[in-house]
Amino acid sequence: MRGNGIQEELALAAADAAQQVPGVAFLRPGLADLLRASAGSRAGRLRTGSATATARAGHGSRPPGVHVSPTAGPARWHIDIQLVARTAYRSVEVTRAVRDAVEAAAAGVLPEPDHPVRITVTVTGIV
Repeated sequence: MRGNGIQEELALAAADAAQQVPGVAFLRPGLADLLRASAGSRAGRLRTGSATATARAGHGSRPPGVHVSPTAGPARWHIDIQLVARTAYRSVEVTRAVRDAVEAAAAGVLPEPDHPVRITVTVTGIV
């Protein structure tokens, strides 16, 4: 099963798993996330309480800092996590722990437990 439903589930599961790892300060929103949030807040101000604004705000939303895409190779899904780490933790240990947590979360979402997933974790900043 491939499609938007599983893609969104993977993104949410990956975000939840990554945020639970000690040393992760927050998932870093990309430019598209920031623009989407800005447009959503403008739409909310223009149509406060309208069904259109509510539907737009929830449509296609994905967690910031997480991008999930299908691939044609042996790894059928690619999960890209961008995060900001805390200074009290070693970045390499945080990335390894996030990768393991996301891998376990993806295995719980995918219909076939041995489904290969490629996971990329990038530390974009330290606070």
